[in-house]
Amino acid sequence: MTDSAVFRRLDLFAGLDESALRRAVGELDAVVVPGGEEFDIAASAAVCGVVGSGRLALVFIAEVEDRERTIGMLEEGDVIVRPTDGWAAVGPRVRCFAIEDALMHLVDRERLDAWMHDPDLAANVVRVLSAQIADRELAVAIALEPRVERRLLLKLRQLAERWGRVTPDGIRLDLRLTHQELANMVGAVRESVTIALGRLASAGEIEVRNRTLLIRPPTDGERGDGAEDGAADR
Repeated sequence: MTDSAVFRRLDLFAGLDESALRRAVGELDAVVVPGGEEFDIAASAAVCGVVGSGRLALVFIAEVEDRERTIGMLEEGDVIVRPTDGWAAVGPRVRCFAIEDALMHLVDRERLDAWMHDPDLAANVVRVLSAQIADRELAVAIALEPRVERRLLLKLRQLAERWGRVTPDGIRLDLRLTHQELANMVGAVRESVTIALGRLASAGEIEVRNRTLLIRPPTDGERGDGAEDGAADR
């Protein structure tokens, strides 16, 4: 069992006293997901899982094009929910892979029902899931941008909002994502992302320092950038 002090730092359990925290997390099953490996919650008896450590990616597998699209990222304290049987049978192939070694705590139906009967914990669950939904909605809006360069800039700002560190020169993003990983996030090919990063750097929107990015904040009245580059979408 993970020490309760580890759970206490998660927003999901904020405000719980020690006895309530022990009841909430006592004897939770956990699995280690090595980096690069898939976590399939449907293969367990859990209705949801809580990320205890590490970082994972939610990936949409497009069967027709045989391409991956990263639609979200999960980190410590995030929740992944088991898909309904109907959605799992006919919905898109969304899979979860560990970007780095991760620890996932498994929550069964009985445990989740108990959580939802605790007003403070239930409110925390709603807040955490609402934040994740808002993050996915923004990802969908970004995906609708027609130009790779614009999609990439908006995606970098979205990532920086959550994982970046504010500096006097902008927001520093230390996720150390490869060009291919960024391409998976914006639905483009790696070569297009490499070109787009160069254009954004030339325009002063970002600064590339090895695999660390410094992202400039948007200015008031910011306008769309560059000429159309529809060919880069392919």
